[in-house]
Amino acid sequence: MTTAHRGGTYRVPMSGTSRTRRARSTVAAALGGVLVLGLSAGCSLFEQAPAPEDTAKALATGLAKGDLSGVTFSGSTQPAAATAFVAKAYKDLGTLRPEVTVTSVKANDAKDAATATLQTRWDVSAAPTDWTYTTTVPMRLVDNVWQVSWSPAVVAPQLTADETLAIKSTWPRRADIVDANGAKLMTEREVAVIGIDKSKVSGAAATSSAKQLAALVGIDPGRYAAKVSSAGSKAFVEAITLRSDDPVLAKQGAAIDAVKGSLTVPALKVLGPSRTFAAPILGTVGEATAEQVKDSGGVLQAGDDVGQSGLEYRYDKQLRGTPGLSVRAVKRGADGSSIDQRELFAEVSTEGQPLKISLDSSAQTAAEAALAKQTARPTALVVVKVSTGEVLAAAVGPGAKGSTLALAGKAAPGSTFKIVSSLALVRKGATADTKLPCTETLTVNGRRFSNYTTYPKDKLGDIPMQTALAYSCNTAFISQHEKVSQDELTSAAQSLGMGEKLDLPFTGFLGSVPATDDVVEHAASFIGQGKVEASPLTMALVVASVMKGQTVRPSLVAGAPALPAPAMPLDPKEAEVLRQEMRAVVNEGSGTVLKPVGVEYAKTGTAEFGTKNPPDTHTWMVAGKGDIAIAAYNEVGDNGVTGSAPFILSFLKAYTPS
Repeated sequence: MTTAHRGGTYRVPMSGTSRTRRARSTVAAALGGVLVLGLSAGCSLFEQAPAPEDTAKALATGLAKGDLSGVTFSGSTQPAAATAFVAKAYKDLGTLRPEVTVTSVKANDAKDAATATLQTRWDVSAAPTDWTYTTTVPMRLVDNVWQVSWSPAVVAPQLTADETLAIKSTWPRRADIVDANGAKLMTEREVAVIGIDKSKVSGAAATSSAKQLAALVGIDPGRYAAKVSSAGSKAFVEAITLRSDDPVLAKQGAAIDAVKGSLTVPALKVLGPSRTFAAPILGTVGEATAEQVKDSGGVLQAGDDVGQSGLEYRYDKQLRGTPGLSVRAVKRGADGSSIDQRELFAEVSTEGQPLKISLDSSAQTAAEAALAKQTARPTALVVVKVSTGEVLAAAVGPGAKGSTLALAGKAAPGSTFKIVSSLALVRKGATADTKLPCTETLTVNGRRFSNYTTYPKDKLGDIPMQTALAYSCNTAFISQHEKVSQDELTSAAQSLGMGEKLDLPFTGFLGSVPATDDVVEHAASFIGQGKVEASPLTMALVVASVMKGQTVRPSLVAGAPALPAPAMPLDPKEAEVLRQEMRAVVNEGSGTVLKPVGVEYAKTGTAEFGTKNPPDTHTWMVAGKGDIAIAAYNEVGDNGVTGSAPFILSFLKAYTPS
């Protein structure tokens, strides 16, 4: 199969893939794709001679099956030769075969000659219009046998002896994914495809060149050399595809060109603004896998580009549109290459539709910069617009290795969940001033809970709930586990946008507060541990809901259906209590570090995990300022102030909301 860039590809339908789009009549199926119309089976044009209809039917059957052994031809044409021509003409069409219909057979007055009219239908694509044409075939009665006058035009109009049929498919330019301001995120960008051209180098020299090239572009020399060695003698073996502005090209371009047999091919590839920019969200585009080709029902062929991950995968059909195609009569040279071709039938391609998402490029850039040095462990930062729920940024650090951690990660939210616990207590009648017992330790059913090691001693005792949240007293909230059920915690979480399984138009996780009958697990839930889980997106939505005074649903894809409201929406009066408490976190508690950058609301979080002694801890910091809510997560850190707050500080210093 010959592939090319956007200009098109000769499409060879894959074996085993049905090309049929519409049901054919049961008669057509019974006749093996051949119909005889308007002719009575009980009568003949000739009383004393064989019926020409039978020969016409045999010809139609033979053309449909690619086997003309059952047809007698006039002159020197032998059935085997005609069959060989048909096989050659159909070769580039793979398993695709036509449906051939006999529409009429008309004899002359002498009854020794007749003309058969055949209608041929090719189901060449998923489009409703097929390639159809009519041919007329002369027949003569010789020695009481009807003989067909053969020519290549019997197969297709004006087809000549040195032509074959081929289908050239042309996909339209893939539609872009654009940001909130219409800036192109995923779009065609210039790249350089670098590899070894084995028509220019062979044997040991090819292996040597492969190793040299691999070293220059930073890939495994041994693996690439083996790939080159196993490729055909005329193959181009790709080593790497680099963006046109990649530093490797600037630094090693001359050395790459000097490698014997190396070839650099300019091309276009759908890519994001940079290698890392929102990569887990936007996804990738690449050649269709064998499974994708098989599952496409004949729409895709090997070599076609499709979305492979992220939004590019989820919205692939919208973005790629539908292909156009051209059926051509191709004249080939002795080596099989095309030397001339003419179009017999064409379908126009339909362009895909752009996908607009809520990401703000400047916010995303600032978020990624804030995490850029976090190579040792997974980190993430999510920014949500409070008024709309739009996701403005969802970044992961290098240590996350391109995972979907920002929107779909699952980790215990730790003390950031105390925002939810506070709401559950408010619904039980508590206020920001309600006193809660903050003790150094608290034992529940044999499990000993304590505060963090640097918890201020002067904040122990019976303290207001606002103070308990501001300084993050674990035991104060755990002490209320008998007053609030797990179901009530779950309901409070849902009112803040957490813990429901919704049909999101993107890969995301909205958290989980599962039911439990275990007393210890229920107690641990109050401080965001036990089996409570959240993503950075989840906690940004919790903060956004508090700030807005109503449940905020996430929005990433423009035009996506609205998500349903929770069973118990957040009441504005409840939210005001939570805002008061979260302001105290910034003004006097564990979030004062964020005050210099204008943060109004905040909450720190630390959650133990793993089997180490002492255990490792996830760290969180959530914050609100103006119309944005932010959640920062660090897989392993000491506490929210040192482990996660720096990400928010860096982000807010670099980003100014529009």
